[in-house]
Amino acid sequence: MRVVPLFAVAVFCLLGATLDPADVKIVGSLEYGQTSDPVDYTGTPKYSAFVFNGNGGDRIEVSVLGDPQVAVSIADGTLKELTSGISHLSFTLPSNGPDLETYYIVFRDSENKPAKLTVKLLKTERKQV
Repeated sequence: MRVVPLFAVAVFCLLGATLDPADVKIVGSLEYGQTSDPVDYTGTPKYSAFVFNGNGGDRIEVSVLGDPQVAVSIADGTLKELTSGISHLSFTLPSNGPDLETYYIVFRDSENKPAKLTVKLLKTERKQV
């Protein structure tokens, strides 16, 4: 079991920070209920990401499997981080209007080591407004 240095998690968890697109490799897209094929995370660029579409108020769960110490975040269409955690997230997408919006599941090994990772995206409920 690896111990994640707090500063490493803190660097990834700067909520509200906008990631540099050059630091993010889009590895595919996911839909609710889908689990990705295994992805080889290499550390270059720094982050890997799946893109998905969702509506404001959708409650989602994201799990990154394959290593217990994977930093994961949800970012909006501008790559602004909305929430982050380690290996699993539950989050309600923000309401920005009635249309589907683009979001990213951004992830990396917490120690930037190569890893084979699988990402699962679930919609658990839609928040009633």
